[in-house]
Parts: sequence; structure tokens; C-alpha cells
Amino acid sequence: MSGTTGTASTAVALTPVEERAADKARLLTVLVNVGGMPYAEYKTHPIVLSLKRDGIVCFNTHFIHMTAANIDSLQCEKAELLSLWK
Repeated sequence: MSGTTGTASTAVALTPVEERAADKARLLTVLVNVGGMPYAEYKTHPIVLSLKRDGIVCFNTHFIHMTAANIDSLQCEKAELLSLWK
């Protein structure tokens, strides 16, 4: 026996379009699981609308770089001032 078992794993490289879709899905997952946003309202919820208004549409490329001041300053046309985690 050669000492190895199983099959070799193959790294999967995503295309830029697939990576962007996965990044958007990560943001949705965070907003639903951590932020408490109802999944059924993901297109019309004030938090999502305020993030989109400020250009925050992806998790790794946008959301993780937000500071507390950025989050506190989120505004939506439906609400005066939003805070994500209050």
C-alpha cells in the first residue's frame, strides 16, 4: 500500500460573476441570521434598502469594511435613521 486513501481534492475556482453572487448571498445570510431580518422581506426591508442606497451590496467587498459610524449613519427613504443591530 502506498499509504494514501481516498481521492485527491480539487480546488474549485469561481468565476468573477459566481464570486459576486456568492458574496451577495453571504450578506443576505448575515442579515437574516444575525440581523434578524425576515427572509421574505429581503428586497423591501429598510435595512437592505439603506445598505443598497449606500452601495453596500456584497459582504466581503463592502459590508465587512463598515465602521460603527457607517452603520449608525445608514438612512432609508422609509425611515429617518436606521441602526442595524438595535
